[in-house]
Amino acid sequence: MAHKPNVENRWWVETTFKKPKQAKPEVEMPELPVAMAFYQVARDYDQDRAKDDLTDNNLRIARQANPPPGDWVYIAMTEEHYPPHLVKRVKDEFRLPREARGIVLDHGRLVRLLICGPGLEDWMLDITLGDEPSVDAYVWSVMYRERTFRRAEEALRQARKWAINLLQYPPPRDEPFRGALL
Repeated sequence: MAHKPNVENRWWVETTFKKPKQAKPEVEMPELPVAMAFYQVARDYDQDRAKDDLTDNNLRIARQANPPPGDWVYIAMTEEHYPPHLVKRVKDEFRLPREARGIVLDHGRLVRLLICGPGLEDWMLDITLGDEPSVDAYVWSVMYRERTFRRAEEALRQARKWAINLLQYPPPRDEPFRGALL
């Protein structure tokens, strides 16, 4: 005769009560110079503000570089530089549309491309070419799409399609952009 199911014979029901762990007060924290320095820096860290600052930082870089339509501007962000022949290869692979503006940000071990519309504030594609290539799409300084790729060539190909769509159908400022073209 089968037993009626109850809480005790259901293996997936947790019946024990676990007390939540209590955090140690700050006075009992060990003094580790490197870790404590990071802890002091990260205290009161606001992730939403950091995301906004990243968007604003890309826009500040684009305004300062002010690339002409259909052309690239190169900016070295570190003392270490990405190989120049690979930078040229990336620019050739992307084929910047003539109305778009391009900025190559050389971070030494990786390259980022900022692709902007005719008006720098309208839209921006942030293409990161590193271990995990990605493309972030910003419209009116709001992130609308982020996608990662296995290969840099795939990221560049997709970013070019998005750039052409954004140039053909520019997002109106007054209407909410729904990212339908991306």
